[in-house]
Amino acid sequence: MTRRRRNTPKQQARTELAAEEAQKTDDFPSPCAPTTQYQHVIPRFILRRFQVGPVRSKIERQREFRRTGVDPEYVHYYDIATGNLDIRPIGKVYGVPNVYQDVRNTHNINELEEKLADLERHAASIIMDLHEALPQGTFTLKRRSLELLRKFLFIMHYRNVSYSGTYFQADHPENAGARQWIEAFMKAKGIQSAVETWLHVLRYYLDTSHSDIMRDAAELVEKYGEEGLQKMMTESHISPDLEHFPAYTYHGHANSYFFSIWEAAEGEEFIITHNAFGLWEGLGGGCPGLHRIFVVSPRIALVLRHVISRPEMKEYIKPGAFVSSLLNVNPAPPTPIYASGGHGIHINNVNFQSAMSLARYRSSQEGGNDSFVFKITRLSRPQTLEFNSVVLVNVRKTGSLTFLSRGNMLRTARAFRSLPANFLASELLVPLIAQLSNTTGTEVPALHPPLQSPAAVLDKDVDALTLVDVVLYVLLMQICTGGRRFETAYDRAHLVFRIMEKAKPTSFADEISREVEKAFKVCKDSADEMLIGEGISFTPLLPSISKESSSQLFQFMIPCMSRLGAVMSGGEGILEELQDEVTVVSFLSRASTSLGVWHALSCTNPQAPEILSRLFKKGTRADARVVSFTRFMYERGSLSGFSSGFHMAYSLRGICGLCGPTTNPISESYYQLTASIIQCLGRTMLGSLPEPYSSQPHERPKARLLYKMPEEHSELLFSIMKMILRKSLPGYEPSPGGDTLGHTLEKWIDEMAIVGCLSWLGKHRRNLLDFILDSFLQGMNFKLFEDEDPTGST
Repeated sequence: MTRRRRNTPKQQARTELAAEEAQKTDDFPSPCAPTTQYQHVIPRFILRRFQVGPVRSKIERQREFRRTGVDPEYVHYYDIATGNLDIRPIGKVYGVPNVYQDVRNTHNINELEEKLADLERHAASIIMDLHEALPQGTFTLKRRSLELLRKFLFIMHYRNVSYSGTYFQADHPENAGARQWIEAFMKAKGIQSAVETWLHVLRYYLDTSHSDIMRDAAELVEKYGEEGLQKMMTESHISPDLEHFPAYTYHGHANSYFFSIWEAAEGEEFIITHNAFGLWEGLGGGCPGLHRIFVVSPRIALVLRHVISRPEMKEYIKPGAFVSSLLNVNPAPPTPIYASGGHGIHINNVNFQSAMSLARYRSSQEGGNDSFVFKITRLSRPQTLEFNSVVLVNVRKTGSLTFLSRGNMLRTARAFRSLPANFLASELLVPLIAQLSNTTGTEVPALHPPLQSPAAVLDKDVDALTLVDVVLYVLLMQICTGGRRFETAYDRAHLVFRIMEKAKPTSFADEISREVEKAFKVCKDSADEMLIGEGISFTPLLPSISKESSSQLFQFMIPCMSRLGAVMSGGEGILEELQDEVTVVSFLSRASTSLGVWHALSCTNPQAPEILSRLFKKGTRADARVVSFTRFMYERGSLSGFSSGFHMAYSLRGICGLCGPTTNPISESYYQLTASIIQCLGRTMLGSLPEPYSSQPHERPKARLLYKMPEEHSELLFSIMKMILRKSLPGYEPSPGGDTLGHTLEKWIDEMAIVGCLSWLGKHRRNLLDFILDSFLQGMNFKLFEDEDPTGST
């Protein structure tokens, strides 16, 4: 008789606890259970980490439920739509009724829910081990456990974002490239709806091991290549023959990111929201998703960081290629310990250039014995607050938020709201802050009056969030009474702005933020492109500039902001004057984080580029790109890679003009000429148009240039525009170009400015542009804008 090995008491307790943590209901539903079932999109074992009060065992929960009829597990739950903070049962939050029920499965419609619970049970055990390993600072996983955890994270993200049914909706705009595949897949499987397709693919992920999914994906990679598959997804259509294409989606998630473990700072906590599982953050080389964030407890977040940010890739990555709020966190990739004793890419009989060879090794028994050592990345307090800010900035008006301790949540919400960039988004948290402020009591440190100067207070290692509005108040009083003097008005405004950034909301700051938002919105609406990089600091404002530059800046910007819709005080008092100046600096700081807004601002007036360029240190990152790219284009000396001269000018403009703050003469000349052309054509000719153009609408906000056109159309368009500008713009003489870099740049600047002008005219003076195009290009089937009929096509 075979003797069974019994668990030791410790092992038995661990097994029972993991099962309890993962279980979504106190008992699995039977196939004959009622069809309405509340099914979680955030697992209960994760929500229990945020539980109010002590965590109870399964027996204790069942006893309490039988005694009271009430679920004894609760969490703090902030409903953003209503602004209400209360305590709710875990069994009634972060779920959707019947979301995983498969009505096609007549034997057990809840089978998928049971399979998910099984996966969660294994993941809960690993995550429990991870919490126990926190004091050691490292955590080791065997390959199979790591694969299971990766599979868990992928499926949690897949089910959290996709249950609405749009993931496989054939006619959804974002699924245009996959429509043929979706329709063919549904027909082959006899599936009738997008939701059924989603459930079918979910079943595939659940029933198939990580190794087998990766082997299915490897077959596709071997047949079509990574570039071929990416091209299908982005430029053409996914072939209907690829039955296992969902495996490639999984493959991208597994192969493109390395796994890291982040621990909240001592005394701080992570928060969780309705969409914090699989939330993407950051840009890498212009592509979204530098990070994938999974908060699994108040102490731990599992973060997938893109492999292009690995330390060994640093020498191949251009400066400024990454845009992220989390770049100051440097998680180390795991250290592999191969069972064979091999190291790096030198494992016997494994071709690291072959997806199938790798998949075979990883699925083998030998590969299964490999281990990976993870260094736990412990965040500082500012890093923890920044991480939570990433989560908060992505909450929706219909979403929700859960946290462990009220004091930490209040501090996190105040820190998030204190930054002007988050002011609008943080409006959703105002009711939460008010409710937490009324009930936290001793959890939040009291505000103490300063006994020293503001500078001395800021130098101390204390919680600046409890002092900073006092610092702002003292500074404003010193300025108003003449106790603090500055070399220039700009220097004074910049210091107030920097302190105000860290302050809790005040009426002074609120008024400034409101007017900044008005001007920013007008600039953003007039921007001619929808650009990436919103909210990213490309280069900081200088803390000090010359007296002449300061005077010119405010003489230009205060009237400019009034024209943009901001209400400037215009008062003679020192506080009113200061408020206007801080409003300007605050607006410029925010505008410098948006490519489109900075471009629009730089083209408002021919004086703007020179004045604005003095706000930054010479040689910004954008300057380096402009210089290197224009020299490269000049040395290449042809239109190779471009459909026409217009296409090349469009691309040059993207590098030289739509790149954020600059100090180089190429960008400055482009802005100045573009502003001059817009002023000339946009204002002086508007009232002189004949009918029917004079009575036609002049605004078309969504117009977008079609940058590819035949060379003959490009040459004709540039010649027409240069002829018009020679007659209309005083002093304008188009450059013929030449053999030198300087002469070539002059011609390029002319043509970049014409592209910029056409883009602006297409959005804001469309009747004038239609008059020009119809006058010269009628009958040529000429097309300048996307989704519009060619000129002369009717």
